[in-house]
Amino acid sequence: MCMLQEGLQSTTVAEIQEFSDWIVQIGDGKLQEPNDGLVEIEIPREFLISEFNDPIQAIVFVIYPNLIQKHTDESYLQCRAILTSRIETVNEINQYMLSLIPGEEKEYLSCDSIDETKSASNDSYNTITSEFLNSLSTSGLPNHRIKLKIGAPIMLLRNLDQAEGLCNGSRLIITRLANHVIGAKMITCNKDDQDIDIPRMSMSPSQSPWPFKLIRK
Repeated sequence: MCMLQEGLQSTTVAEIQEFSDWIVQIGDGKLQEPNDGLVEIEIPREFLISEFNDPIQAIVFVIYPNLIQKHTDESYLQCRAILTSRIETVNEINQYMLSLIPGEEKEYLSCDSIDETKSASNDSYNTITSEFLNSLSTSGLPNHRIKLKIGAPIMLLRNLDQAEGLCNGSRLIITRLANHVIGAKMITCNKDDQDIDIPRMSMSPSQSPWPFKLIRK
């Protein structure tokens, strides 16, 4: 905490500490004690967007002002993120932000199958169509259909090379879009902007929400 606060004004440090204490109290269930585990939490007004027509557009414009001009600025991207609890909302925000970034989209489609070595023998699995597998989505797994642009920020969902900092959650900027590989550079990187190749690979959710294990390439 001290390293993060170095060079900040004392009022800013106090605000950060107050916010941190508030978050910890919520997480520990200690807000407005004593309570029976059910408490109404009032969100501070400075965290609310009260006037808007389109909620997706509103939150993007507040968190990422001047996105079109700064979408490849590493320092601009490092301190910004939008979090949401629903996969559907993630998709809506991603697609809207991608539409703002200049350039041509490239679409990638996955090849989906069932891991027969991990699934109990069941004849009904033979009737599952590719279209059904393509429609499945879950946390930690890319969608069947993804659209990307050069210059768009992305996030890794798997550990590729931990020694080089390519871990689950690492953020990058796309530099090249080929048929079976994506070129990118890390947003937080001390490798002189060295390009990284992300190959096509097979992925599966760590905990399958279905009675079979999906393999998505």
